[in-house]
Amino acid sequence: MIYLVLGVIAAGFALIPLPLFPSWIVVAYMVVEHQLSIPLAIVVGALGTTVGRVGLVAISRVAGERMLGRWSRGNLEYLHGRLESAAGDLGVAVLLAASPPPAGVLFIVAGLVRVKLWLVAASVFVGRIIGYTISVGGGSLAATALADQLRGLIGPWSVVVAVAIVVGVLLIVLRIDYRVLIEDHRLRFHRGRRGRGDDMPGGA
Repeated sequence: MIYLVLGVIAAGFALIPLPLFPSWIVVAYMVVEHQLSIPLAIVVGALGTTVGRVGLVAISRVAGERMLGRWSRGNLEYLHGRLESAAGDLGVAVLLAASPPPAGVLFIVAGLVRVKLWLVAASVFVGRIIGYTISVGGGSLAATALADQLRGLIGPWSVVVAVAIVVGVLLIVLRIDYRVLIEDHRLRFHRGRRGRGDDMPGGA
């Protein structure tokens, strides 16, 4: 039962795109607090995180189709095509497995550009197995003390700041004109003005 709880907590952490403390701390804390098997806890934590991240990508994909304008969808489709041609599935998989911060925004964007769900799942699972093995295997006792300290730091203001960070980064990512960035090597932001040509990538 406790392993199921661990999996649900890991999935919840991965589904919420906020820059909270690292999920390996939760896994390590549960290992120490409930004397869990480290290998089994790592696998369960990785599975839970995979379910959460795939869920976040799937939700982002559906929301993007309904909420984004024509320019933004075309802009992201262009980015997806260039990523696939330049890096291929392997490059995208490595990026998702490493999950550089802000990781939540990364997976939202992965959903918006329609990265394959199986690729997301495989990348996250392999990446978390490796990451948890390194972090949990050597840092369980330290994680217990660190989790106690972090618990006191998480409050309404920290959540507000985390939401602001995610929204701010996401807005910047969505406003970048990727055709101009990749082809002309210039950073230009789409200002969202309405007019002829503004709905197509490359419009100002």
